[in-house]
Amino acid sequence: MKTQFMLSALTASLLAMQASAQSPANQQSLTTVIVNANRIAQPYSDVMKSVTVIDRETLIASAAPDMFSVLQAVPGLQLARTGLMGAQTSLFTRGAESDHTLVLLDGVRINTASEGAARLENIPLSQVERIEVTRGPQSSLYGADAIGGIIHIYTSQQTAPDSPALTGDISAGAGTEASRSAQANVTLTQSNTELDLSLSHNETDGIRPRNEPQSAQDKSPYENTAWSARLTQQLNGDSRLWASVLESDAEYTFDGGESENISRTVTGGARFEFNNLFTSQVQVSRFKDDNLYQQFSPTESTTTRTSVQWQNELSWNENSESVLGLDTDREKLVYVASGAVQNEERRDNEAVFALHSQTFGANQLSLSLRYDDNEQFGDFTTGRLALGRDIGEQSNIWIAAGNAFKAPNLIDLYVDFPQFFFYANPALQPEESKNTELGISTVLANTSLQATIYNNRLSNLIDSNATFDSLTNISRAEISGVELTASRAIANWNAQASITLMDHENKATGESLLRRADEQANLRLRREFQQLSLLFDWLWVGERADLDPVTFARSSVDSYNKLDIVANWQFGEALNAQLRIGNALDEDYEVVDGYNTLGRNAMLKLRYQF
Repeated sequence: MKTQFMLSALTASLLAMQASAQSPANQQSLTTVIVNANRIAQPYSDVMKSVTVIDRETLIASAAPDMFSVLQAVPGLQLARTGLMGAQTSLFTRGAESDHTLVLLDGVRINTASEGAARLENIPLSQVERIEVTRGPQSSLYGADAIGGIIHIYTSQQTAPDSPALTGDISAGAGTEASRSAQANVTLTQSNTELDLSLSHNETDGIRPRNEPQSAQDKSPYENTAWSARLTQQLNGDSRLWASVLESDAEYTFDGGESENISRTVTGGARFEFNNLFTSQVQVSRFKDDNLYQQFSPTESTTTRTSVQWQNELSWNENSESVLGLDTDREKLVYVASGAVQNEERRDNEAVFALHSQTFGANQLSLSLRYDDNEQFGDFTTGRLALGRDIGEQSNIWIAAGNAFKAPNLIDLYVDFPQFFFYANPALQPEESKNTELGISTVLANTSLQATIYNNRLSNLIDSNATFDSLTNISRAEISGVELTASRAIANWNAQASITLMDHENKATGESLLRRADEQANLRLRREFQQLSLLFDWLWVGERADLDPVTFARSSVDSYNKLDIVANWQFGEALNAQLRIGNALDEDYEVVDGYNTLGRNAMLKLRYQF
């Protein structure tokens, strides 16, 4: 019944968008947006994947305080966290587990070797220039951990050649819950050399997050200080050299404990365009995540990953291109906790991958293959085949099938807890998935429309064994869904609407998966006047299954809707003020059973550009 209602509501919205006799949409067509879903820059219409791009302009306009707020409205994504900023954040891409999404920071894997997921709560949004969300299995190009999809975060983009020698911005803000923020970004350009520097600090006193079995006694303050630097030397054509570093230091205090996380990503690379046919790129990186969690006794985990990526791009002609590459990763985990015994610290992974994309008139073909040789579980081959066809101007349809896998994390493999009679299982095998999907995108009456239908069957999932003293590959799940989006200009307003419908089941129990809603919808309206611009961002999330925090039996969390309003006032060319009213309707809701969320809140920020 809910699904029928949401479909009817969406259909009515889309018809209203198309029926409005307004001026043409003042925005780029999706067919011209350049994305990197296939590890090369391509127009959106050529990738035959479900991709959402969030650029810097959108990030600034949203005044979002953290990554949670940015991603929660993206079609196909659902997030959960036990508190506010700084609390552990779980991300479910198309209903897959929270460690089934690969997160890349400027091409570097930042999923930890302990939990298997990236610490999204500590990624400093002020350092982010662009986010690309690619939904659906992507192991055929990126290897492990990409069962649900990929989130690729870019921290800087090269400025235009004629940019001034010195540009940047400075901002500061304050709001409810004693929230404070400050940041500075500077770009220095000299001839073909560019230096990007950024420094930010964010903190809040938070709220009392837990409300069951009893309310938390104290608030949960959070603070994050981050800095980054990137040096780029442009050579001839598309050739360039670069080096970068990004570091964040985050501290989060909760009732009964605290955590501190220090994360650093260092990269260096070179790209050489030898001619119009052949380009080669190499990047060397090191990611280190040091996390200290203290409740009753301290637990410290340190992930270190050193990677080398070598990628070669061949453009045979305007209708044919290929990618060939090598990836190597050395992953190390040091885990120190009371009663824990670690039997192994590291593992290596080497991989080769290839992609070929071909256009035959109105038809398209994309084939990608990857072979991973892992020191722990041996070899694994993944592939994806996509076929598409142009069905009119700015319209195309595509169908794809592929498989993916998730490697077991190093704690599940090598860390024993004998005092709790629980032991690791070094014989664990990768979790696997098989996926099929059908997508269509078109532009009708100045309205950009997209629809994707998918089915993802997951097997070999890791779960407790029958005696609950170890882990084994026994669970299965099936997830099917529909993602619909529409965008256009209506009476000088830019409107974007999306809806996600999902059916998900744990095949062992016949029950729905935890913390995933069957329906989710988002509507965003934005208008620019003269000095003033307004943004209305509405999110509706359906009922979800959860676990009762007292009895640990299955429970449910009610549906909720949330409206955020952002007003931006421009004082001349350099200075602007931005006011964000979060949860403007003061909705009382939960994302996770037993945990509070923010009521109506506000943040005022001033920003000066030079």
